[in-house]
Amino acid sequence: MIPRLGMHHLALLVALAETGGVAAAALRLGITQSAASHRLSEAERRIGAKLVRRGSNGVSLTAEGERLHGFAEWSLAELSRLEQEIEIEQGGSRKLVRFGQATYSRYHWLPAFLRFQEKHDPQLRLDLSGAATARPLASLLEGTVDVSTVYGRPTSSKAFHWQKLGSDPLVAVMAPDHPLAEADYFDSTVLTEHRLYSYPFATEPGFEWETLLGRPTVPFRHLTSMPTPEAVIDLVRAGFGICLFSRWAIEPELANGTLVEKPLGADGLLLDWWAVTRSEDAVDTPAARLVQIMLDWGGGHGTGLDTLAFEAIS
Repeated sequence: MIPRLGMHHLALLVALAETGGVAAAALRLGITQSAASHRLSEAERRIGAKLVRRGSNGVSLTAEGERLHGFAEWSLAELSRLEQEIEIEQGGSRKLVRFGQATYSRYHWLPAFLRFQEKHDPQLRLDLSGAATARPLASLLEGTVDVSTVYGRPTSSKAFHWQKLGSDPLVAVMAPDHPLAEADYFDSTVLTEHRLYSYPFATEPGFEWETLLGRPTVPFRHLTSMPTPEAVIDLVRAGFGICLFSRWAIEPELANGTLVEKPLGADGLLLDWWAVTRSEDAVDTPAARLVQIMLDWGGGHGTGLDTLAFEAIS
């Protein structure tokens, strides 16, 4: 059976979800607003359901549109991956590795790593996957990434191979002029009267707040949930609260002095970070080669994981 919707309809759905408007979606796709409206009407006519609802602030996807949107994101990403693989294979012997990073969409460390990788294994080409940020392990199983960096503890699943990259402090961060900026350390007792932002570490089992941190001894009275950790940075930097970050993720702000850090508890709290691959993958796959480069890069020689503020592995 031939589907009623084409890739151009799916691309429009993704653009609408990302921009919230027909004009903005058309601009992103490089088509006219009239063409985008026609494409949307055609998709709704073919599928027999409304895919968007219009409001004063733009458009949003209906329940039916959301169902298609999930598939559209996956299928477009997979098509893009296949196109890149074919292009690379036709152009020579370079191998594509799809890389995902749990929780944080921050890549200030990447340019230094890419220079290191190009020097040590120029046949590899790295492709970033944003889908792995919220679902690092599921993305591995689905095949949308080949390597994920993940914090916490290895799962008991035999589907994954875990290699430790390093340990990084989980710290409380705030503006330099925040009332608690002079505190020696943070725990739930000092946060009771101050705004604390929370965000999903990841949607994978075993990465919940209480699994990592334990229950607070004093309940937080001013807790605000945010969709992503990146959304919090501007608010915290402006003095509107506190949040918890793995230190490497806010290294640029610590370096320029717009944020300060405090340890969690008198003894601090470390998160272990891992490079995770599929157990079924062969030893000499491009993914395995990339992990080895990451391990070599973080060998405590003044480069590598120092850039991410990871502590050297003893």
